[in-house]
Amino acid sequence: MTCRAMTACLIACCLAAPAARGGDVFDGRAVSFARKIDVDALELLGAQQSGRTAILDTLARGQLKQMCGSPDVESLPAVFAYLELYFNSGRYVDRPVIHIREKQMRGFIERELTGKAAKAFARTSRISPATLLDEQAWDIFGRSGRAREADRSRARGVGTLRNALAELAEKKQFRLPIDRLSARYSSYLAVGILRVVPTGEDHWLALEEALITREGRPNPSPPPVAAKWAEMADAWRRRDAETVNRVIGELSDQLPRAAGKSYPSLGKRNLERLYNRANQGTAVWIGFAVSLALLIVAAATTARWAHWAGMGVFWASTAVLLAAFIVRWIVSGKAWYLPPIMNQFEAVIGAALLGAAVAIVLEIAWQKNYFALSAALYATISLLACVMFPDEMGAGIRAMPGILSSPIMAVHVAVIIVGHALAGMTLVISLAYVFGAIGSKLAATPDGPASRPSSPPDLRPTGELSRLGEIDRCNLIVAQLACWTVVMGTLLGAYWGDFAWGRWWGWDPKETWALITSLIYVAVVHVRFVTPVRWRGWATAIGCILGCGVMLFNWIVVNYVLAGMHSYA
Repeated sequence: MTCRAMTACLIACCLAAPAARGGDVFDGRAVSFARKIDVDALELLGAQQSGRTAILDTLARGQLKQMCGSPDVESLPAVFAYLELYFNSGRYVDRPVIHIREKQMRGFIERELTGKAAKAFARTSRISPATLLDEQAWDIFGRSGRAREADRSRARGVGTLRNALAELAEKKQFRLPIDRLSARYSSYLAVGILRVVPTGEDHWLALEEALITREGRPNPSPPPVAAKWAEMADAWRRRDAETVNRVIGELSDQLPRAAGKSYPSLGKRNLERLYNRANQGTAVWIGFAVSLALLIVAAATTARWAHWAGMGVFWASTAVLLAAFIVRWIVSGKAWYLPPIMNQFEAVIGAALLGAAVAIVLEIAWQKNYFALSAALYATISLLACVMFPDEMGAGIRAMPGILSSPIMAVHVAVIIVGHALAGMTLVISLAYVFGAIGSKLAATPDGPASRPSSPPDLRPTGELSRLGEIDRCNLIVAQLACWTVVMGTLLGAYWGDFAWGRWWGWDPKETWALITSLIYVAVVHVRFVTPVRWRGWATAIGCILGCGVMLFNWIVVNYVLAGMHSYA
């Protein structure tokens, strides 16, 4: 080879695109194909999910999160990864796709798997679908063209966990993990999930429903949108990116006409995609955590720079959380009088936001630092819970049941979650008081007046307060607000119960524990005035800790353990 030819070869190698490298799930060919697809347009196609018209990106992220444990599978766009697993299900029967999170289930599977499957599970914490597939699943794949006989032959070499799991299901402690595994398996089968064929404003068909008749035969005259999806699926399996991109463009034109007025505008669909990419605004917990650290420094050292820096970050974090809240409101399509606070995830986000807003007002009025500090800690913990348990808390945007579509209900929930936020703030301030009082007592020595606290922890009408006195005053202010809002929210709930269910009170577990929470905070505010001055701070702090504990019991245990009419709340 001549020197000129060698130079040309080196230049060509340098200019060539890097070879696509696959991972445990997707091979290099799939990665190369993904680079050729117009993913941006694909993400914005409409699909029906949870009773509303969402974008395909939202559906794909939710299903991948359930199936694979994360919407980010080997750095491929979620919508591509999900459709690849759907259109070419057979190719992935022997690859680690289905995520296992529960510790006891992981231990069981580690003992059952052998060979390559065991090594893949150790790397990825996922098992292959072949270990769970049955005849019904293969029939579904065969009728829809999602698998071939060669795929079934590969699956036989993996082995099955079905018999072992059937025996395991008899053990009580494994029932919940097996139910969750069944849900992940259902996401892989995707029967009735990919609802992308509108037949009217409120009803969409799953793709297999539109393409296959009830008798299991190909539909001779599928709806035009379904025919386009079938064309895309065929081109996708042949890795014909040009045809796939053309069909995506045609679907972008056809879907709005087929769905009618229920189809979201392009602006709303782009907003929903932005909301997805911003992790639903929950990452703002980092900002609240930073503000918390600065406000703790300010409380410990009285440094003004730390206070103003902490308040600046606190304001900015609250503004970002408010923006995410408004975006969710717009995307959900709820009326202006129905904010997104109607499930556990939304209520926790709303409580963090409203608690921060109340703290800002209190700081403007008194500038005591402890209001923002307590709200920052409450928001940090609340948002972290949303990050760590999104599925359990219902992070997906769902259509609202008709019984909840009432302005009275919206006011009731808004007031009660403000009360929950304030109760959480009283817990933080109360703990600060308790530890501060214990610290002061431990630091005191019998060596003279210089070692004694400068002033007792009471609320004097005049004169300077000690540090404990300031904390106590802040605690009383927040406790009074918590008392008013929790009581008012409970009364509004009773009024709404009469409006919706025809009765004011039914001793439902949620109602009962809300009443107990209200009575505790009423007692906290009133018992203080009959307590000796020396012990008022302690009485308020201990009462608020008890009240917040009951509130958390009502918000967590009642919601997830005790059955009742408020299970959604």
